[in-house]
Amino acid sequence: MSYHCPACNKVSHSSLDLARHMIGRGDKVHRDWIYSKGFKYSELLRLQIQSFGGEGFKALSDVLEAETKVED
Repeated sequence: MSYHCPACNKVSHSSLDLARHMIGRGDKVHRDWIYSKGFKYSELLRLQIQSFGGEGFKALSDVLEAETKVED
């Protein structure tokens, strides 16, 4: 199973890896997609910095898993 980035079509093997990609890129296209799903990019970054459990990645990962999954 793979996940395709809705902003640039990068292929990832897990939704968590795709979430890391989306937050890590941080360019306008990726931020706009994140905002369109009701998240604030700055809030996801804050969660990553302040928590040890990767909560920013996990929150975005749940949405990505539901919306970007592609059967191989």
